[in-house]
Amino acid sequence: MEAIIDFSQAPFGYPVCMNRECIQASTCLRQLIERTVPADVQQFTIVNPKYLASQEGSCPYYRPANKVYFTKGFIDMLESLPYKQMRAISSGLLNLFGRRTYFRVRKGERLLSPEEQQRVLY
Repeated sequence: MEAIIDFSQAPFGYPVCMNRECIQASTCLRQLIERTVPADVQQFTIVNPKYLASQEGSCPYYRPANKVYFTKGFIDMLESLPYKQMRAISSGLLNLFGRRTYFRVRKGERLLSPEEQQRVLY
């Protein structure tokens, strides 16, 4: 099933792929965005089709179209814990992220990727 992608939501200058015959076209974000380019758009950025034709194996520009969920901040979670647990967890998170990144993540200034979320959980 193809994801519903809107060209207007793509970042400015995001390179799209023109290769509709690619075996990964139905799940590639770059190809799905290309399919929704409106007729009134005069210019947009593409990945060079000649370069892609010379590549063997998997496409280096392939981007999956599935959604990725980032987490914002965890200060409320820490405050809901008993003091001793909060201190132990905070100490472990400080070691994991480092001091500056820990405080930025805790306040929500920097988002946690799914991989970082898994590291925090374990």
